[in-house]
Amino acid sequence: MNNTSTQSAITEWAAILGETRVDAAQTKDIGASTIGTKRIIPAVLRPETRDQVSAILEVAQRKNVAIYPVSTGNNWGYGSANPVEDNCAILDLNGLDRISDFDPDMGVVTIQPGVTQGALREFLDRHDGDYLVPVTGAGPTCSVLGNALERGYGITPITDHFAAVTKIEAILADGTRYQTPLSQLGGTEIDGLFKWGLGPYLDGLFSQGNFGVVTSITIALAPAPDTVTAFFFSTKDDAKLEALVPAVRTVLRALSGSVVAINLLNSQRMLSMMAPFPEDKAVDGVLPAEEIKRLANSHSVPAWSGVGAIYASKEVAQAAKRTLRRLLGPVTDRLVFINRRRVDWAQNVARMLPGKLGTRVKGMADTLSGALEIMHGTPNDVALALAYWRSGTLPEAGQAKNPARDGCGLIWFAPLVPIRGKDVRRYIDMIERICPQYGINPLITLTTVNDRCFDSTVPLLFDRNSASATTRANECYRALFAAGQKEGFLPYRLNIDAMDILDTDNAFSKLTTQLKAAVDPNFILAPGRYVPRPSHSQI
Repeated sequence: MNNTSTQSAITEWAAILGETRVDAAQTKDIGASTIGTKRIIPAVLRPETRDQVSAILEVAQRKNVAIYPVSTGNNWGYGSANPVEDNCAILDLNGLDRISDFDPDMGVVTIQPGVTQGALREFLDRHDGDYLVPVTGAGPTCSVLGNALERGYGITPITDHFAAVTKIEAILADGTRYQTPLSQLGGTEIDGLFKWGLGPYLDGLFSQGNFGVVTSITIALAPAPDTVTAFFFSTKDDAKLEALVPAVRTVLRALSGSVVAINLLNSQRMLSMMAPFPEDKAVDGVLPAEEIKRLANSHSVPAWSGVGAIYASKEVAQAAKRTLRRLLGPVTDRLVFINRRRVDWAQNVARMLPGKLGTRVKGMADTLSGALEIMHGTPNDVALALAYWRSGTLPEAGQAKNPARDGCGLIWFAPLVPIRGKDVRRYIDMIERICPQYGINPLITLTTVNDRCFDSTVPLLFDRNSASATTRANECYRALFAAGQKEGFLPYRLNIDAMDILDTDNAFSKLTTQLKAAVDPNFILAPGRYVPRPSHSQI
């Protein structure tokens, strides 16, 4: 880093934004990360307009100072607000938080990077928008735009969040504005209704890329259905997994449009939502098999649990229930259907039950209520409690959870797995073999991203206050990746310390590097993020 250039850039940025929106001293909070990474961050820049973003990038290009944009910085488990490389000024886009061009007839809306899941829900409620927010388990404070650009997914009807993006506007690394041809020709409305636009599809470069700073996206929202009915199923026998997996695939194909996604969770993942981590029972941080069995018995947790939702009219929902009973019945021990009315009833009953029984029923009802809210497109932080299972301090009541701020240790390993019984078994064996070697409990979720493929999320939970535990967790990630590469289970996204996994010596990396050099010759925008720097032979 050239300190003189950086200081000169900071001076110019302060002139653009004002002194209060350039922070060159207090960068510790934004640099907190659940993966234990610490980066050198020379400044945090907080623009409020697209024009300010353009001016910031023009200065960065001229001064050859690296910039790393973040939406809200809550990319927990993947690096939070930290850049891939040291000495990048953080471009904090939280202040770009406008919601505009909502079309209640067409179900499209334009949002900026600072628009959170919670803010979009509040906006739709105020404007009688009978649509679902594309929620995730990360909670109300996370950016809708940021998750879509990372190709995140959920269990509401439009499961693939980048698929819902119909239009992108961005600022390129030299400060120029990017729009698609339809918008440039004056067709801004029709551009927001048709994803593919006109000519080569370039919007994809801004997804898991570093070709520009996306200042707004237009997204298609799923309309709220007549009914949302959650279904929960389980099997006590782990040996039934090979039969359960193809049954899940059959359900998705038979009920396409009504049942859009299904989650499978192993017993340890379920226990992480139901019981505190018994630190005194752990051996080198890992729960022994007999302790897992004891906990599972005491909390009535089966070997595998599943959850999904029916989005349909009342008549279609009734038919879907019959289909689910027919397809899942033979491979499960239990299948129940839950709606808001039943959860409200359970919460009321819990208030009348004495002692531990009342507490247990209330906990289960509250968890079901949180799950139903997410299925209804209303974000909450129920799932975020997972990050605190092994470390971190839960915030006081009323304060939003923030695992990076609260000291949690979490790295996500998120590989893709074919929806085949034998492949899922190979994958489970791999996770259960490797994780305990590094002091990590194998908590496994398998979420269908279509009727062919699961994305599995394995949270590597560790004590972030321990340097050795942090090192081992990162080593566990590398070991899982190496094993997964041999077995055919590769991640759909990477954390900031794993970007080097993308080999520079192949046609894909060479092409992306050449494209990057054309729009950002100094590689100042998010250097190292998914697009490798050019080797000397490529320069």
